[in-house]
Amino acid sequence: MAILFENALVVTLEKQKPILEGQQLVVDQGMIAAMGNRIKTERFEINERIDCSGMIVMPGLINAHSHLTEILQRSLRDNVRMEIWRGYRVLTEEMANLCPEEIGAAAELACAEMLKNGVTAVVDHFSTSPGLSVAKMRAILTAFEKTGIRGVIAPSLRDQDFVQMLASRSPRRKLSKSKSDGSWQEEVVAVLDHLRKSSKIAALVIGPSSPLNCSDSLLQEAITMAEKYDVGIHTHLLETRLQRWAARKLYREGLGMRLKRLGFLSPRLSAAHGVWLDEREMDLMASSSASVVHNPASNLKLGSGIAPVIELKRRGVNVALGTDGGDTSDSYSIFEQMRLAAFLSRVTTENSDRWITALDALKMGTQNGAQAILPWRGKIGRIKTGYRADLLILRPNLRLHPLNDVVHQLVFCEGGQSVDTVLVDGEVVVRGGRLTRVDEEAIIRKVEPISKKMQRYYERIKERSNRATSTIQRLYQRAFKDERGPFDELRVTG
Repeated sequence: MAILFENALVVTLEKQKPILEGQQLVVDQGMIAAMGNRIKTERFEINERIDCSGMIVMPGLINAHSHLTEILQRSLRDNVRMEIWRGYRVLTEEMANLCPEEIGAAAELACAEMLKNGVTAVVDHFSTSPGLSVAKMRAILTAFEKTGIRGVIAPSLRDQDFVQMLASRSPRRKLSKSKSDGSWQEEVVAVLDHLRKSSKIAALVIGPSSPLNCSDSLLQEAITMAEKYDVGIHTHLLETRLQRWAARKLYREGLGMRLKRLGFLSPRLSAAHGVWLDEREMDLMASSSASVVHNPASNLKLGSGIAPVIELKRRGVNVALGTDGGDTSDSYSIFEQMRLAAFLSRVTTENSDRWITALDALKMGTQNGAQAILPWRGKIGRIKTGYRADLLILRPNLRLHPLNDVVHQLVFCEGGQSVDTVLVDGEVVVRGGRLTRVDEEAIIRKVEPISKKMQRYYERIKERSNRATSTIQRLYQRAFKDERGPFDELRVTG
């Protein structure tokens, strides 16, 4: 059974011809089977025709870094640094002690929001307190299957806390040298077995929380697992000024050289943020063919900085886009990230010829995201024969009129309001702006009491005196004194 799209204005992402008009496109067995001005449709069993006159057909957007369950704490916090924010988030999760059903409901809501805003594929860097379990990971995978989104779970791993190490009198002596008990590996294998038997749209990559929160032995275990099972690796990397400062304090050789020595830098790796990468580390990312996932909204809200996207791009590093969590950006919109990525490049670079263009940003939100994540590489992110059919059909609303330049306006004007139809792996999962697989209102009803419960816990936590917060604030004062950033001359004090 195939779907024929007719009279389509297709966004190809090609530099010479980024837009093709009057196209026919056939989706068959989940794949883009044919495209052209006039294609021979007789060889396909067409069971649905969609007239795309006046509409835009584009690749599905890719969210290459997110935290789905953070939607439960959406917009609870503001005006806090990332490490303080994380402490509040973790304490709230520990008090709530979410069960798999609650985790699944939160993930469904985040996936539903993404689909309705044109995101067809997402990486969930999944962590929850207290602890991971197979049941909790399967709850995320079930949310992918129920909503129909293409999803990758990256279970978060850590065995040390860089803030605690920094706060000690001898930070380097606190580096963890013990080996894990291996239980995480058994859980990951169980999930991989489940996926390979039951899912076409879900996958798993290994997800060390960040190199600063992982010992050498844990990172080596992650590399070994990734190579053994041929999966990717996803991590946070140098997100904040404090992390930059910590890396210099904890590792004499430098964080980049440490990761090179361990064999952590490779084409398998996608690293979220990269705000505080230095010149040598950017060179190492380029030479290893690792990818960086830019999260501009989150980095701005948490005051973390602006990632050196232009310098990474100049070196040939693949840069994708992510939204981070529902309490850091505070939405799951890749349209928003594309616009911010383009605009922020104009603050960081004097030469306007090197700014991120609208086409650059659109590629970051689509094909670069697919390139960053091993299970998606060469399979999604473009409208091309042989690729899986992850597609958006936009019915241009007022923000896209007059339609003078489709690519420019998708990045600078569109916010998701025009999304009419969404396909994932050839299946229509949004039609006429409505989800086809799940009941949106029912998901909201399930999530509201869970979120209210977490809000009550957070209010209680906020009232307590918190020594950890004071420690982080003191460490940041030292980091600001010792670690200069590229925009410090713009900082206004007092």
